[in-house]
Amino acid sequence: MEGRMLNWNTWLTDGRKYLKSASGRNGAPSKLMPTIQYNLLGMSLEAYVMAITDVHNALPMNHTFTDLVEALDVVCPLPKELRDKILEYEKAQYLCQFEKIEIKELSTEQLADLRSVVAEVGQIAETECARLGVAQEEVNTTEEKS
Repeated sequence: MEGRMLNWNTWLTDGRKYLKSASGRNGAPSKLMPTIQYNLLGMSLEAYVMAITDVHNALPMNHTFTDLVEALDVVCPLPKELRDKILEYEKAQYLCQFEKIEIKELSTEQLADLRSVVAEVGQIAETECARLGVAQEEVNTTEEKS
């Protein structure tokens, strides 16, 4: 993947935006339907994982929660409890088989828990990208000058 333009900063920004969109304003509950909240939280999780894996130059094979967690196992393993929670929430929507699509609406409590899980992954992404992203930008700038 040498010479590939890294997009970790864009992924990180997207993760923040999706998480904010899934949350209510000023700490109030979100007015969005639970399924929409779940999808926005899933998109936020995906964007945060993509930021982490992109800054490590090792993207996931696919974009299910399982694939995202497995990609993190290689570059930035999550604490087991956090990893297990992500995989549990993947079961809320099973869309991989067209003839057997399953969607389970999450409760308000489950959505709040998923939101905190995604926020925790977001903090890990912020830390990893700050730590490695600056070094990557310096390498890119040096290569551009050459």
